[in-house]
Amino acid sequence: MFYEIRRETAAPGRGKELARWMDEQVIPVHEAAGMMVVGAFTDTDDEDAFVWIRKFRDAEEREEVVARVHQNPLFESEIRPRLGHILGGEAVTVRLTPTASSKLS
Repeated sequence: MFYEIRRETAAPGRGKELARWMDEQVIPVHEAAGMMVVGAFTDTDDEDAFVWIRKFRDAEEREEVVARVHQNPLFESEIRPRLGHILGGEAVTVRLTPTASSKLS
């Protein structure tokens, strides 16, 4: 099992729009495809940043869920194009495996 922390950056001044869009549209589509989204956050030091934490059993599950998301007609026709207009940079992804003493294991 591992966690994936993703930090998305909106175009300047569009951080609130990105956070709202992620909460209302993007994350629900991911969850409907079977992804476990542990949390979603705005960055108190960067108004244009959005961070979300996703949890997967293994790399195979991640690939399967991401493929289901990308095959969703709503994702392809509405979400991906709109994100293309809101986002202002590349996402940063960090994968973390909890240690034996972690409360997140």
